[in-house]
Amino acid sequence: MSTSLDAANPQAANNPELIKAEKTKLEQFTQPNTVYYVEPLGTKKEICRQEANGQKSCVQFLALEAKQMYAFMQDQGFFCILSMDPNETGMECRRV
Repeated sequence: MSTSLDAANPQAANNPELIKAEKTKLEQFTQPNTVYYVEPLGTKKEICRQEANGQKSCVQFLALEAKQMYAFMQDQGFFCILSMDPNETGMECRRV
């Protein structure tokens, strides 16, 4: 079931092989002791992290729905919370 958060590419969301590939990409991107910023809205569905050199690294997804990204992060041991800034639409995820 898709929500308005997941309406960016409805055809991609119904492709099980693409979803599996994107979950693998997400698993390879996550590292221990790193904070992630999840932005699931619109066409900019991505997860970013701050690198040690201060630069921001991100991966974007076509098929993963917002709920799938959050569920995956939780399965990997992350705790995600909404930003304290009401203008921000994403969530911050930290490994617990």
